[in-house]
Amino acid sequence: MIDDTTRPEEAIRLAIEREKKAYEFYTQAARTARYPGTKEMFEALAREELKHRKMLEEELNKDYYREM
Repeated sequence: MIDDTTRPEEAIRLAIEREKKAYEFYTQAARTARYPGTKEMFEALAREELKHRKMLEEELNKDYYREM
């Protein structure tokens, strides 16, 4: 859980984990979807989660977090 004592680095790591879980959820939903349109929607959502995760990982790797 994030509160006033959570460091930014910790919040980003938590967000990355949530993005991973969302990606897994959407990929599983795409695998079980019965209709092509539904499958495509879940695949698109999964791709978005990958983008979010990459963005967060890039933010985490910036030098200013090493100073904290």
